[in-house]
Amino acid sequence: MDLRHWIGVFRAWLPLLVAGAGIAAGVAFVGSSAMPPTYEAKATLIVGQSLSTVNPDYDQLLVSQRLSATYATIATTRPILASVIGRLDLATTTDELAKRVRASAQLDSTLLTITARDGDAARAAAIANAVAAKLIAASPPVAGAGTSFSASIEADLRTIRSEVDATQARVDDLAALTTRSSRQEADLTAARDRLTTLRSAYSTLESLASVGAANLLSVVDPAVAPTEPDWPRPMLAALFGGLLGLLVAATIVVLVEYLDDSIKDPDAAQEAAGVATVGTIPRMRTPAGRGAIYRLATVVFPRSPAAEAYRTLRANLEFASVDSPVRTLLVTSALPAEGKTVTAANLAVAFAQAGRSVLLVDADLRRPGVQEVFRLPNEHGLTDLLRRADSGLAGLVAGTDVPNLRVLPTGPLPPNPAELLGSERMRSVLKHLADAAELVVIDAPPMAAVADAAILSSRLDGTLLVVDTSRSHRRAVRVARAAFERAGAKVLGVVLNRYPPRLAAGVGAYYSGYGEGSGDGGTRSRTLEPGLAAAAAAGGGADSRTGARRANGS
Repeated sequence: MDLRHWIGVFRAWLPLLVAGAGIAAGVAFVGSSAMPPTYEAKATLIVGQSLSTVNPDYDQLLVSQRLSATYATIATTRPILASVIGRLDLATTTDELAKRVRASAQLDSTLLTITARDGDAARAAAIANAVAAKLIAASPPVAGAGTSFSASIEADLRTIRSEVDATQARVDDLAALTTRSSRQEADLTAARDRLTTLRSAYSTLESLASVGAANLLSVVDPAVAPTEPDWPRPMLAALFGGLLGLLVAATIVVLVEYLDDSIKDPDAAQEAAGVATVGTIPRMRTPAGRGAIYRLATVVFPRSPAAEAYRTLRANLEFASVDSPVRTLLVTSALPAEGKTVTAANLAVAFAQAGRSVLLVDADLRRPGVQEVFRLPNEHGLTDLLRRADSGLAGLVAGTDVPNLRVLPTGPLPPNPAELLGSERMRSVLKHLADAAELVVIDAPPMAAVADAAILSSRLDGTLLVVDTSRSHRRAVRVARAAFERAGAKVLGVVLNRYPPRLAAGVGAYYSGYGEGSGDGGTRSRTLEPGLAAAAAAGGGADSRTGARRANGS
């Protein structure tokens, strides 16, 4: 199974795929539209003073990043959530609120995001801001530094900063003098020493304050009430529902295709039978109320796609037997009702229309059908030849109005078909039949039903296996293939019957474009219904063209 095979499979199942995606999308849209709306609000905090520090310290940033992960865990603890419930007077429990609150810290930054979900937009924003406020209130104890200690350091830093500014101004004034007295020189030296001492003290206090700065929590983006609900989103739900439905439908298609043992294309038929596909006959419906004669597309509808398919099959068989001409041809199938009788009859007509002397023999001694197609009596036939050695063909073979075509029915059905067909008398009868015509086409029983076809196939020049795309299975075709191999039969190829018209439409359209006067349309059978023989003789007139769209090509 290659890519083209699966493209064809999905194209054939396209209505199911579209229906699955459409139904799932519709159900998701309707279901999500009926759900109550849920709003989502977010509050963003920053850990540390990375935004306010001119030259941030790497160690301080690293500490803040790690602390942000700690705060994300603390944000959804029971004490924090219980405080939020009490502050907002929420009618819920901490466990239920924990399912609606989420805190996340980014790995490469010091930002902390608190997300709250609620059916009310304003309440969702209030919950996110309340959690942020409670987390800020709980932040000093996390690092182990009290509020009074941090305040004392901040006050000392401000005092020393003022003294540094005043001392720097005194140094600048003394240094600006062009001439200084000895006292002024002493004051300048003392001021510079004082400035150095103050700066050292400021640096020491600033390093002590860095621990508290790394632990500082502040809100950079408070939560606001959202204007649109975060969920449900009917269009988004419909999109995901459609994709899910398409995936489920595609899975069903793949599963069905994998488990399907039927034969639907020439490649599958060739793989199962082990021989090439020499013909594809399109499916054509039998008109209501019409007899089996309408299955003779080569006579009744000579310009139909089915008739052209039989002529193509005839040409392929002629090319396949150039080196060793086929004088006796067996037509059978793996299972009953696959169209072997109709295929044998139309193929015999096609060869006769090409100018060859053809004898169509019905060797299905269990369920004969050739006499029904040609509307012939079945009182005498093949069984008479098998029972009496002195029987001649003159009184047993029925002529038709198709030039060069004669038909030998089965005659009375015997109780032992397999014994008769496998007898030496049958071998001499086949030789006698081969001498009576240029080509003998034999309709045999199905391979998987009885052993008759296998017996006959070993005694004939070639065998055709008819495979029905609506009935045949690989297992049955493989069984027939094994039977042919055991019998030593020469299988010329597979005929794919009831092929979908859309795949075989190009053949019919190409052929019907030639108009009237087809070389094969001038035949006439005395078995046709009144008025139908004249239409066939005229090359397929109005009735023929109308029926060509409905006739059964099986």
